Amino acid sequence: MNANIVLGGFAFYVVIVSLSRLIAQEEPPRLRAMKRVWGRTQGLVLHFIVNVLVPILFGVFYLARGAASVG
Repeated sequence: MNANIVLGGFAFYVVIVSLSRLIAQEEPPRLRAMKRVWGRTQGLVLHFIVNVLVPILFGVFYLARGAASVG
């Protein structure tokens, strides 16, 4: 199997786990620390960017790269 497809799949797995932890009733300790340091809104935005948005971008990039190399 192409390594880029595996990396893309893993990136989307990270997104799913991060979103499920973000939606859960209890906050992860890293999110609490970010909120304490940066404030509520900026902490949530920073946490979302680092743990959700960046893995989505990597997932799309690697899946597209893997699909291009297969064809």
